[in-house]
Amino acid sequence: MSRAAGTPLRRNRDFQLLWTGQGISALGSQLSQVAYPLLVLGLGDSAAAAGAVGCARWVPVVALALPAGLLADRLDRRRLLIAASCAGAAAMLIVPIGLAIGFLPVWLIAAVALVDGSVFVLNNTGERGLVRRVVAPGELRDAIARNESRMFGANLAGPPLGGALFEIARFLPFAGDGCSYLIAAATLARVRPDAGHVRDPPAPRELLEGLRWLWRVPLFRFATLLFAGSNPIFTGLYLLVVVLARSGGASPGLVGVMLAIAAGGGLGGALIAPRVIHRVTPRRIVIAECWVLAGALPLMLVTHNAAALGLILGAAEFLTPITNIVLVSRRVELAPDQLQGRVQAGATQVTLSGAWAGPLFVGLLLSAAGANVTVLALTGWALALALCASVTRSLRDVEIKPPWST
Repeated sequence: MSRAAGTPLRRNRDFQLLWTGQGISALGSQLSQVAYPLLVLGLGDSAAAAGAVGCARWVPVVALALPAGLLADRLDRRRLLIAASCAGAAAMLIVPIGLAIGFLPVWLIAAVALVDGSVFVLNNTGERGLVRRVVAPGELRDAIARNESRMFGANLAGPPLGGALFEIARFLPFAGDGCSYLIAAATLARVRPDAGHVRDPPAPRELLEGLRWLWRVPLFRFATLLFAGSNPIFTGLYLLVVVLARSGGASPGLVGVMLAIAAGGGLGGALIAPRVIHRVTPRRIVIAECWVLAGALPLMLVTHNAAALGLILGAAEFLTPITNIVLVSRRVELAPDQLQGRVQAGATQVTLSGAWAGPLFVGLLLSAAGANVTVLALTGWALALALCASVTRSLRDVEIKPPWST
């Protein structure tokens, strides 16, 4: 029997260590995320340049997701996450050093973002498999729900803090992110997960096993492709609202508050998720999320006020954590342990494969055609996805098999 069996999450030492360390790291990431576009714009570069930096952070998803999944299945997941956190801390040091010596061109900021994105991929593929090794099967959905709440809690607290730190000194959000990576590494070092299967050395031919597993289940296949289409909207939206708010006279601190208001919508969804995830079908929640996004975007045509933009973005994200919990919990429960990393990596690879294009598209369109055209383009994109989700028959629920089933 697993050491975690029968242990409530609140008394599960290993889960609490993992949750706390990764939560602090997520908070640190939000400090730097709000600071990236502010730094690029503050150094006198264009919205297109800020979009290029945002693009650089998402490129590793395409390049590294599948190899990262294979590593997570063949190496010690805990040690992999520790190494990734240390790499993230080292990358974040580049920004304070560059600002101190007066040499921080856009390409160097983009390089930092590239490493940051690579760390995100390793953390995203490794952590969910590690969660399964530290909690009992019956606690898995609640553990994933708590992780979603943690993420949106970091999104709520991080941006205003990052904006305030940026106003004090431009290097502080990046220094804070670096410290958060080190804290995550220290907490991970104390986690003692149950032993899994014996892992063999990586085999390149096994890279696609996770994708094949996902493709065999219609629910996961369609939802993964649908989110691949919607994620560029979300990644582009964050650059769009920052540029709109700055054009309306918002300070870096107010930009942070705006993003915190937006995160409040997601946090609200995450907090009610445990009450509704057992009552809602994947089809209903996915369709509802698509239509809420399509309905919220046109409201950006009528205001550049930072607080109002935060409320609009928060409404667009309200159902996102519920959708994530419903789908991710089913995926984690169904996938065999020896495929956990590759299944998560396959889902990440596809769903975020176009995320890099969102900031780049928004940055270029803002520079070339202005805010209203950009908002209308994203609205049309979201409307097409909502219609597609509404007419498909692939969003049927999946029978949950025992966690040891292959």
